[in-house]
Amino acid sequence: MIALIDGNNFYASCERIFNYGWRGRPVVVLSNNDGCAIARSNEAKALGIPMGEPYFKIKQLEKTHGLVVCSANFVLYGDISNRVVQITRRYCNDIEVYSIDESFLFLDGYSDQYQKMVDLRRDVLQGLDLPTSIGMAPSKTLAKVANKIAKKFPDKTGSVYMIDSWKKIEAALKWFPVEDIWGVGRRYSEKLKSQGVHTAWDFTQFPDDFLRQEMGILGLRMKKELLGEAQYGMSISEPKKNISTTRTFDTGHAEYDYVHERVSTFASECARKLREQKSCCRHITVFIMTDRFKQNQVQYSDSFTVTLPNPSNSSIEISKYAKKALDKIFIHGPKYRKAGVITGTFVPENERMTSMFDVDNHERHAPIMEAMDSMNNRLGKQKIKLASQDVQKTWKMDQKHLSQRYSTSFHDSIILQA
Repeated sequence: MIALIDGNNFYASCERIFNYGWRGRPVVVLSNNDGCAIARSNEAKALGIPMGEPYFKIKQLEKTHGLVVCSANFVLYGDISNRVVQITRRYCNDIEVYSIDESFLFLDGYSDQYQKMVDLRRDVLQGLDLPTSIGMAPSKTLAKVANKIAKKFPDKTGSVYMIDSWKKIEAALKWFPVEDIWGVGRRYSEKLKSQGVHTAWDFTQFPDDFLRQEMGILGLRMKKELLGEAQYGMSISEPKKNISTTRTFDTGHAEYDYVHERVSTFASECARKLREQKSCCRHITVFIMTDRFKQNQVQYSDSFTVTLPNPSNSSIEISKYAKKALDKIFIHGPKYRKAGVITGTFVPENERMTSMFDVDNHERHAPIMEAMDSMNNRLGKQKIKLASQDVQKTWKMDQKHLSQRYSTSFHDSIILQA
């Protein structure tokens, strides 16, 4: 049996943990730069606020309906997510953290599986004041369906639902919309509906040969998963195959010095992430582009990839070669609105193959990078920078509604007065 524990309206629920007065009120969490809604409480959904709705379209609801708007506080959400996982590990050792608000639990070999999940949900609610839903089924995809049922009908299920019989499988699939099947996107769901497929049950009625022809092996696996035949086991997390840092500028910039400084900063951030996963890269790609929405301005975009003589995760090296890539594509005149650095072709830090003909600075730069990372972790990100970076400039998102870091910063701790 596989269980899926999922935080209900996770981001909004995290905000409510420390703001008790927001319970019962509609709460919306906005994306980076306060752009659009990425999480909504049930009360916000009842107001008809769709996912992805731009903030300016719902701003008036703050006055008319008491809407609470929050800027995304990913530091807070990540910490709460880690705490949920810690509680979950008390009940199951085999856990796959699927996303910030979802984890799969592999329960084979455990007794009283349903009761364990009831107790797990209770402990998360009591320990973190965070509401969750848990679905249980023989496969991952079916566990997703069970979780949706637990979330949709909390009064009947107690927010924990187990699909453990063919009768329950059939009933669940006949109720479950085809567009909500794990792995079916919006475009494909429209194609399926045009063929008369509206539920997960309809999907499972397709012949195997047809699914293999139309969707490949993934379609056939999807059908088997929905019918309770597990096709996917526990996934083991692997290092990322490429790391990128991209940003949209506040306005268009035609100056080389400005774009170079931004590229150097992005390269340094990529190098930091490489060191975090103990990898080194062989290739660096830099791209720049103008604002495609301003057709009255000169339009230009280009990218260039350079190969490092030796694999590296040094901010100094990666920034140096990122500049070489930038010099290949930068032209004067256009106003650039976005740039990015992408690192690829990774090798483990302790398995580097170096060229005997090129200078290898990895060992010389390693203690410098270690000291820089240590000081930035202690003092705050971007406190220690390369000379090619602007010491005064710190990229910061527009977050006018940002809550405090209640659980990760001593200075933001809640103070109780007795």
